[in-house]
Amino acid sequence: MASLKAGLTCRDLDGELVVLDAATGYIHQMNPTAALIWKLLDGGTSIESIEARLSEEFDLDDAEARRDVLGFVEQLQRAGLLEAIARDSL
Repeated sequence: MASLKAGLTCRDLDGELVVLDAATGYIHQMNPTAALIWKLLDGGTSIESIEARLSEEFDLDDAEARRDVLGFVEQLQRAGLLEAIARDSL
C-alpha cells in the first residue's frame, strides 16, 4: 500500500486534479484516470483494489488497469509524492 506525501495541496478542476507540492514548488496536473488513482492512494487501499476500481470506472481489462496503476505509482515515486509503498503490494 502507498500513502501520499504530507503537505500537498489538491484542487479538483472539472474532473482533473491539480496538486501543489509546496516543499518543491512543483505543480502536478492529473487527468481523470490519474485523479482517481490519486484519491484511492490513502494508505489503506490495496493496489489490487485500486486496479479493480479503475477497471470498473474506465472499462479497462485487468492488464490495462494494472499497467496504468503501477505506471502512475512509479511516476509518483519518482516525483517524490509518495511517503511509502510496500513492495509486496505491487
